Amino acid sequence: MTSLPGPGRTATAAAVSATTALCALLCSLTPAAGAAMVPTAAPAASSGPAPTTCTVAIDPGHNGAVTNTFDPVTGVLMADYPNGAEDADALDVSRTLADRLGAAGIRAVLLKDATTDDVTYRQRVDRARDAGAVVGVSVHTTPGADGSAIFPQRTGGHRTGTGADGTERTVTFDNPGLAAESQRFSAVVAASRSLAEGRQVPVKDNSFDARPGLWAGNLPVISLIADTPWVYSEFGSAAGGGALGISAAEKARYADGLAAGVIAGVATAPQCSPVTGSAGSVGSIG
Repeated sequence: MTSLPGPGRTATAAAVSATTALCALLCSLTPAAGAAMVPTAAPAASSGPAPTTCTVAIDPGHNGAVTNTFDPVTGVLMADYPNGAEDADALDVSRTLADRLGAAGIRAVLLKDATTDDVTYRQRVDRARDAGAVVGVSVHTTPGADGSAIFPQRTGGHRTGTGADGTERTVTFDNPGLAAESQRFSAVVAASRSLAEGRQVPVKDNSFDARPGLWAGNLPVISLIADTPWVYSEFGSAAGGGALGISAAEKARYADGLAAGVIAGVATAPQCSPVTGSAGSVGSIG
């Protein structure tokens, strides 16, 4: 992918400029005025030379086929399914996000290429890990304006249900380092989305209780099993969302906020080099 979806280069340049301005505003808030909104604490850098650029894994929400398999590592049920217009909307926003990151000098990897792709959560998190992603970002939409939120990894986050052997089991997230970085990225992305969308986008826990076909609990399965910091993002729409779809204007606001937040998060990640604006690469792993 070498260009953003849209009517032409003028619109593309304007969108990238808007993202850059929003990111600059967000980053300027971080040290002082925005400290309460965007945490500056981050895990210590790992040993060894820092990479020249960082990779972001982008997960367009939902799957091309109904799947109800069990994760071979944790045993959690990996239930996923097509969800109408959300599949194409999430992929559109993900592609725009990938191109914006590439324009900022950040390598972006899409974890699926088409709405028909059949890719389990385990395959997605393995692809993110193999790509060396500094963060994974799941892109979803949902009905109702109050559905906008960011769901981070948290220690103690869990899912409970009937396992492959017929017995009830609970799978719990217990990696404090990943949780801390997920929460840092989530706070930055939520702040940028709030600015771009003109509404408060909270960082909170999800709930999967009483949802037929899914294990109960409070953490998305992809976040639960990932060994990469993960940001799970929902965009709520008063007029549509989820299977009903969102408008082009809503997709643009969603992409603006996500891009500014992810760029700001990468720029302040200790294991990443400074974002310089040089062209990065955009790809996919299949």
